Amino acid sequence: MRTAVAAMLMLCAAAVQAQAGRVVLAVGDVTAVRGADRIRLAAGATVASGDAVVTGANSHAQIRFADDALVALKPDTEFRIEQFVYNGHPDGNERAVFRLVRGGFRTVSGQIGKVDHDRYSVLTTQATIGIRGTHYVLQECADGQCREAPDSPPAPPGLYGGVLEGAVGVDTPFGNDVFGIREYFFVPDGHAPERLLGPRTFLADALHTTTQVASTAPVDLEFSKVPAFPLAFAQPSPPFTYQATEDLNFGSPIGGSVAWVVGSDRYTLELGTAAAGTSPLLLDGAGGMVGFTSPTLNASLGSATLADTGSAPDAGSLNWGRWEGPGSTIAQTLPDGIVVTNNGGNLHYIYGQAATNIPSAGVVSFSPVGGTRPTDSGTGATGTLLSGGLVTIDFGAANLSLTGLTVGFTGATYTMSGSTSLVGPLFSTSGLGATTSCTGANCQSVIAGNFSGFLTGPGVTGVGLDYYFNTRIGGVIEGVVGYGRCSSPKCS
Repeated sequence: MRTAVAAMLMLCAAAVQAQAGRVVLAVGDVTAVRGADRIRLAAGATVASGDAVVTGANSHAQIRFADDALVALKPDTEFRIEQFVYNGHPDGNERAVFRLVRGGFRTVSGQIGKVDHDRYSVLTTQATIGIRGTHYVLQECADGQCREAPDSPPAPPGLYGGVLEGAVGVDTPFGNDVFGIREYFFVPDGHAPERLLGPRTFLADALHTTTQVASTAPVDLEFSKVPAFPLAFAQPSPPFTYQATEDLNFGSPIGGSVAWVVGSDRYTLELGTAAAGTSPLLLDGAGGMVGFTSPTLNASLGSATLADTGSAPDAGSLNWGRWEGPGSTIAQTLPDGIVVTNNGGNLHYIYGQAATNIPSAGVVSFSPVGGTRPTDSGTGATGTLLSGGLVTIDFGAANLSLTGLTVGFTGATYTMSGSTSLVGPLFSTSGLGATTSCTGANCQSVIAGNFSGFLTGPGVTGVGLDYYFNTRIGGVIEGVVGYGRCSSPKCS
């Protein structure tokens, strides 16, 4: 009997060890090739050593590994988990070996490799990638596959990569090199790695909301604000601000870090975290934002008015407001280098203390504590925030959902709901989209809706969120809302 029990325990331990991670996001055709079986994956499914995770066209996935690493797979990707061993903490036996067969991914590394770098590697046709504790992106380009733009000549085939945080080592039989933050590289077949002067646009996720909407919308449809948080994944500025202007700095926030989201009517949507001393926000003595300076956005309140200001100290020191009237200057640099201005436009902002000690389990709800009145850039109208709805976070699944956000204008009431994955303290539905509706005689056609934001406070005491509805007339209905943690698991 004792032998049988021991055998069962060994089998159970092996089964736990074999579960390398779980799927936290699956959009489109996402499968695991496991031996002779092909298994469709959905959020919550587990993956194991030996699995090959495959995404189809217009599909993508995110995998959270047992050591807290996050891997976001792009469309048309095959990513194999060659070996993954982690017993809950670094003990000298941990190991992560992955293989990128085709396609691309972005990843934030976990515990494996932080102490002993040799215990983590990614194998590709051209090179072996090692880490120094990092956030990076890789893309395999077959002959004729990758282009800077649809009408551009194809890029040379090979492996392309960029480092967003930390450093990576690129080893080949023909030479080795190490690349640090905001450095980019190319490894041709059969050659040593080459250093690139800047990022390649195809390193971005190929799945964009604009492409999906445009296929069924009128040909003259123009997004005033293009989602820029593909895969709900973080990115710093300026190299990885692909289609639009979200300024994402992923990291493990330290005490005193500031998180923010800023949106101004049309193109502007800036989201990120930074140490307090390096924050791009310029504040007045009352905590109102009177300026924002980053590589992608330069804005100054000037003689415009600060409106709808408010704060919630108990919700992670949230502060919010809106710029109103003429006198402000707002200049946004798009990824293609074009600078667009929205001087005198409405600019909504919310900022707070970036969350620390984020729980790894539990479900918690958050109710509204205040926000700005929504504005419609297409009509110039200012509406009413009827309800901020409810934010619910499943920390175990690293998922955030919004339900019942409602804004009103004369003869039109718009609602938004949706869910997305958490990446550290940040989240966004860009690339996925939120669910929207409108009732009333004056409803405009909504062609897309999204929300982005951040978690605040020690243990997460608040949430800051920017929402926007893209309308067919080329306008953006936008506002920000702050949320505080409910005293009970569900808000009353």
